[in-house]
Amino acid sequence: MPAATTSGADASNGSSAHNRQHNQGNQERKYTAEQKAAVLRIRKCEPTAFYEILEVSKTCTDAEIKKAYRKQSLLTHPDKNGHEHADEAFKMVSRAFSVLGDKEKRDKYDRFGTDPDSRFASAQQQNPFAGFANRGAARAHQGGMWGDDADISPEEMFARFFGGGGFGGGPFGAAFDGGPQFVFNFGGGPGIRVHQFGGGRPRTRPRQAGQQQEGGNSMWSTLMSLLPIIILFIFPMISSLFSGATTGPSTPAMAFEQAIPPYTMARKMPNVKVNYYVNPNDVRHYSASKLYNLDQKAEHIFVQQLQQQCEREMTEKRRLIEEAQGWFRTDQEKLAKAERFETPACIRIKNLYSPGSKY
Repeated sequence: MPAATTSGADASNGSSAHNRQHNQGNQERKYTAEQKAAVLRIRKCEPTAFYEILEVSKTCTDAEIKKAYRKQSLLTHPDKNGHEHADEAFKMVSRAFSVLGDKEKRDKYDRFGTDPDSRFASAQQQNPFAGFANRGAARAHQGGMWGDDADISPEEMFARFFGGGGFGGGPFGAAFDGGPQFVFNFGGGPGIRVHQFGGGRPRTRPRQAGQQQEGGNSMWSTLMSLLPIIILFIFPMISSLFSGATTGPSTPAMAFEQAIPPYTMARKMPNVKVNYYVNPNDVRHYSASKLYNLDQKAEHIFVQQLQQQCEREMTEKRRLIEEAQGWFRTDQEKLAKAERFETPACIRIKNLYSPGSKY
C-alpha cells in the first residue's frame, strides 16, 4: 500500500509538472489584441507596399520611417508576439524598412514602384553605365543604413537598429539596457545562425574570397563590354571641348535683376521675363541670334541657381523637423518653428512659372 501511495503521488507530481509545462508553452505563444491586429493588417498588404506596411505617407521624413519601424518591429517580433504569422509580418516590416531606410533604394522605389533589390526590376531600371557604377555607389552611399551588408537578416537588422540587445536580456535588450554582450555560435560552420544577446552591433559574416574574385571579374567583363560605347561617347565630347576652347570666350559675366557696374546693359529672359545685365563691351559684336541664345543661357543659369538655393532651404527645413521630432517624443515648439521656416527661393521658383505672375 505505501508503494501504491507513493506511485500515486509521483503520478500526481508528474501530471502537475506536465500541466505546468503545457501552460508555460501557452504563455510563450500569447499575444495581445494590438499585436494580432498588426500582424493581420501587415499580411493584407502587398509585399512591395512598403509605405503601407510601415503605415507612413510617401512624403514622410527619415525620422518618421525610423519611428514606424521601431513601432511595427516591436509589435511583430516573434520573440514577443506569439501569433502564428508574426514571423512573416516581421519579415515584411524588416524588408520595408531596408528599402525606405536607404535613401538610394527609396528614390528608386519612388520612381519605379518596384522592389529595388529585385533582379528583374533592376534590369529594367539601370542605364548602360549602371552595371559597374552601382556596386561602388551602394558601398559608398552615405544615406544607406546598412552599408555594404545588404543581405543581413531581419533579426540582424533588428539587433543593429536597437543597438544589439533586448528587454533585459532577450533579443530586445540594448534598446533599453546597455549590458554586456553574449554571442552564441551553435556549430560554428557556414549557414549556422549566430544569436547575440545584449552589447553592441552584431558581428557581420565574413565574405568569401571567391565571391570577391567573382565580383571583380564581373566588373571587368562589364567594363570591357561597354568599352565601345565609352569610346563612342567620350571621345567626341573630349574633342568638342578642345575645339570649343579655340572659338572664343564663353558666356560673359552678368548680374541678375539689378545693374551692377560695369554690367549695365539690360536684357530680358525669354520665358520668366526677369531682367539681367551684361557688360556692353562683352557683347558689342553679338548678332541678334547670338543675343537671343545669351538670353536663354542667362535664364538657365538664373533658374538653376534658384533651384540649388531651394534645395538647400528644403534640406535645412527637413533637418529642423527631424530634430524636433526626436526618437521618443516631439518638441511641439521646435516643430512649429521648423514648419514656419521660410523657403524664399522655392517660393520664387513657384511664382516664376505661375499663371499671371508679375515675373
